[in-house]
Amino acid sequence: MTKAGFLFFTLLLFITNIGFAQDSAARTPRIAFFAPLYLDSAFDASGNYRFGKTVPRYINTGLDFYQGAALAIDSLDKEGLELDVQVYDTRHKTSIYKLADSGAFNDVDLIIGAVSGSEYLDLATIAREKQIPFVSATYPNDGGISGNPFVIIVNSKLNTHLQAIYNYVLRNLGTNNIVMFRRQSAADDRVTEVFKSLNASSSGQVLNIKTNTLNTVFTPENIAASLDKTRENIIICGSLDESFSKKLITAVGSLAATYKITLVGMPTWEDYRELEAADLRTLPVIYSSTFFNPGQEHAWSADFSQRYAMSTYSSPSEMAFRGYEVMYLFAHLLTQYNDALPEHLSDKNYRVLTDFDFKPIHWSKNSATPDYYENKRIYILQQLNDTLSKLN
Repeated sequence: MTKAGFLFFTLLLFITNIGFAQDSAARTPRIAFFAPLYLDSAFDASGNYRFGKTVPRYINTGLDFYQGAALAIDSLDKEGLELDVQVYDTRHKTSIYKLADSGAFNDVDLIIGAVSGSEYLDLATIAREKQIPFVSATYPNDGGISGNPFVIIVNSKLNTHLQAIYNYVLRNLGTNNIVMFRRQSAADDRVTEVFKSLNASSSGQVLNIKTNTLNTVFTPENIAASLDKTRENIIICGSLDESFSKKLITAVGSLAATYKITLVGMPTWEDYRELEAADLRTLPVIYSSTFFNPGQEHAWSADFSQRYAMSTYSSPSEMAFRGYEVMYLFAHLLTQYNDALPEHLSDKNYRVLTDFDFKPIHWSKNSATPDYYENKRIYILQQLNDTLSKLN
């Protein structure tokens, strides 16, 4: 059987036989799990897989998250936890609200979703209406919600990342020549304004951060004009735009032999292959993340990679690790604390790799009810000499 066929075979088998609840006098906790699996587009009307020996990239993210969660469920089963887990494909023609109307959320105790946009908002609304904790596992946004203490955001918001990046620069790099490069755009205005706000004090700017707006087409010389050959230069990418970021990375790499540079990127840089360029090897590249995998030297990580390979004939992506961690942690919290789960988000007993730090967010200082909970633990990672390390 091909890798693709095996993956989808195990997926369908799991969805068909989803629960592993055992007979018990007590009610079995029920989890509704949502991920973009694209089953309708992956199979034709006769049930034949459409893509031969490959898995399209647009399917990989949700599938990896699901595969990680499935391995977590296997671990929970071996530990004797009784759960009823129902998996839903968010790319199915049935909408989330139709599921709600059908009674799919009746008796659900926890919602876990790798969702974004309208699907996130729909699940957040249902969570509040039915008072079900909703773990938003991957979406780095609150979607503008308020007064919804049932929403738990795992993948921290942009402002949280920017604050962590600013704090690291302040504490460790503040005496150097600091330059932020950005585009002329409203999106980059937001990044700049956050840094300006964090950098403001009653006596003026805390750090001397120079901001340089680059044209769509720019050269290494445009960057070098703001650098100092006699000092360490801290280059901050003030944009989330992928094209701009990759051009900046490449341009900075060409200057590494001439200037002392530390390049500070955004939380979107985790998978940029441009960072693997030879001329960047000895140049420190720093960016933020809500997740850090220490790799094969970590016993659990190595074991998980082996288990994942045995199940899927492939190596696990970051989304696979996240799927495992989120399912394993919150299934344990649910079975131990039930309705009091939000009060125990800081429990560290069931954490695997990631050290989460969930905080209640209050838009109004006078509000006693959290608007939602957000993970505030941000890792500052450094890539240097082909090694990714944690700086905090």
